[in-house]
Formats: sequence, C-alpha cells, structure tokens
Amino acid sequence: MVIVRSGIFAIAVVVASMFSACGGNSGNGNTNAQKTATRPAENPNTVRTNVEELGVLVKVPYETEDIVWKEITAKKKIIAIMRFSAADANKIVAEAGGTPENTGIAVESWFPEELIAQTEMSGDNALKGVSYPATAFYQDPYTSGKITRVEGSDYFILEIQSK
Repeated sequence: MVIVRSGIFAIAVVVASMFSACGGNSGNGNTNAQKTATRPAENPNTVRTNVEELGVLVKVPYETEDIVWKEITAKKKIIAIMRFSAADANKIVAEAGGTPENTGIAVESWFPEELIAQTEMSGDNALKGVSYPATAFYQDPYTSGKITRVEGSDYFILEIQSK
C-alpha cells in the first residue's frame, strides 16, 4: 500500500511540474512576443507598411491610401511609396514649390505590384514622373530629398535622407 501511494504521489508531482513548466513558458513566450511586436524591425532593410511608424521619422502631410517604405540606415535614407487620394495628390503637387523636374526611378522588387506592372507594360525598368522638393516631408534628421509623382497615377515616391 505504501508503494502504491508513493507511486501516485510521484505521478502527481510529475504532472504538477509539467503544468507549471508549460504555464511558465507560455507567459514568457507572450511577453517576448509583445516586446517583439512593439519594437522596430531588427533588419533595417525590411519593407514596412505602417504609416504611423514612418510618421515618427518624417512628416506625412495627408492620409495615405497605400504605403510601403524602407529605411536604409547605412545611407541614412528612407524610400517610401505612398498613394494618396486624387485631391490630396493634387494638393501635394500644388504645395511642393520648387522647379518640377522630369525623372525616372528604377523599380525595386518591393514596390507595389501596380507600379511594377506599369514598368513591365512600358518595357522600361524605370517609372516616369515629375519630382519636386520634399520640403513638406522634412523632419530632423531627414532634411534633404525629393518627392516624385508617378506619371498617370496618385502614387508618390519619397526619397529623403539625412544631410
């Protein structure tokens, strides 16, 4: 009878330790997941889609309808592709100031599919557009750059860097 009781006691101890171990790991896992979710991406070349996160680095004067962006920390540069409503797109151009310049921007694999398709249809590897000073987007330390409205669209490509 003593052997049976000690066997049951041993099983109860093993089961209890298994449950406490699972509970402990689960709690730590959630804490780590929360910490990971709230800190910026580890890889600076990661493509991001969060306008609020971009807004910490540069000014975004109007609400975006679509956004993808990348911070290139080694070059102290940000490239953002933003689509605005037609009305806001026209305001950005009207408020830009400076001398508009016709330009071409090489397409990268992380650009929106619509822009990639546009270059494939034209046969060029560059998007055509008109560039303006990106003054409305400047925020320390990013105080130099241009904003390009992609021809025939409400997409803009912001290329901004630290001086």
